[in-house]
Amino acid sequence: MRLLRSLAVAAAVGAWAVIVIGGYVSHTESGLGCGTDPLLCGPSSDSQAALIEGVHRIAGWVEGFVMLGLLVLVWRRYAVWRAVRDLTTLGFALVVLQAVLGMAAVVTELNPVVVTTHLAVATAFLAVTVLDAATILRGPPPSSVAPAMGAWRATGTE
Repeated sequence: MRLLRSLAVAAAVGAWAVIVIGGYVSHTESGLGCGTDPLLCGPSSDSQAALIEGVHRIAGWVEGFVMLGLLVLVWRRYAVWRAVRDLTTLGFALVVLQAVLGMAAVVTELNPVVVTTHLAVATAFLAVTVLDAATILRGPPPSSVAPAMGAWRATGTE
């Protein structure tokens, strides 16, 4: 249960951090600091913009891997906990959509509609990860989920 809680909190904090860094990218107009390659941060005439945008991309990748780890853990050990399973699955789908929209924002050279949609999905992703973490920290409902989840509840371990 400790790993589940840790990953859920990391996902929520990570979602917030990616949004904050993305806001800094927007504020400094560094959105094309890595050029128009949606995956790699290649050479740029503005090294500061490349650094800012590169940090945003790395944070996004780390967040994606945290969500993937959370998703695998939930589906392998806690799939019967429906609220957490559904929120985690939705969160993972949103982080994938977020990455696709981030790539589209770069490819379209920061089209305002794409950038706004990117921010809207990020906001939804943050809400889902916070709700997921809160649900996990509160613990499973005693009567419906706990018996099916096995001995971890009785011993307090995973």
